[in-house]
Amino acid sequence: MPQTGQQRQPKEDLAVWLENSIKEFCRVSPENSLQNYANERAWGEPLIGFSNGGDPIYVEIKQDLGSFYLTPVEIFEKSFPDTQWPANELTVISWILPQEEAAKADNRKETVYPSERWARAKRYGEAFNGTLRRHVAETLNNAGFKAVAPVLAPFWSLGFFEKCGIASNWSERHAAYVSGLGTFGLCDGLITPVGKAMRCGSVISEISIQPTRRPYSDLHEYCLYFAKGACRK
Repeated sequence: MPQTGQQRQPKEDLAVWLENSIKEFCRVSPENSLQNYANERAWGEPLIGFSNGGDPIYVEIKQDLGSFYLTPVEIFEKSFPDTQWPANELTVISWILPQEEAAKADNRKETVYPSERWARAKRYGEAFNGTLRRHVAETLNNAGFKAVAPVLAPFWSLGFFEKCGIASNWSERHAAYVSGLGTFGLCDGLITPVGKAMRCGSVISEISIQPTRRPYSDLHEYCLYFAKGACRK
């Protein structure tokens, strides 16, 4: 694997080092805010998972959705065209940003429109998610690991496709699924250990980190409808 930048972190500490960096940034960044009068936090402590860039599920997603979808190695090759990257030498770093309890409590009361806290989290909270993507990619690059946040790449795009409707060429939800952070529900939302009230983010890097064990074996394992024929809320 090509060596770049500064001295690399000890291999056995990479996952802990990266998890601590992401969690600390979420704790201290002033941008993790609803931008309201009380300056409340947009997100609680993130969940973090890792998957190998050569995981066959990424190829299965591309085969299922269509040629427009990019695998981790295709994204990396587009981002760093002067170097060849074996897919299994890449790691996808994925995270879940959970909604704070106050926003969830507010939104449960609504019947037509989202609550103010919820709307602020969607706008200002997702802006912070973009800042977090840049922070993770820059942290890795500064430590000597090439990295890219797919959603911030100039070639990331949305389109309408006959098979799947509106879709993008990289999905944060699917990366989270492959990285052990949740399964899909009846409406295709990602159900995580902290529920569905969350946002996803991801970065792809040439770093070597052991993939997170997926505690599920089925695409819909956490969905009550698929598991028990119940719910449908």
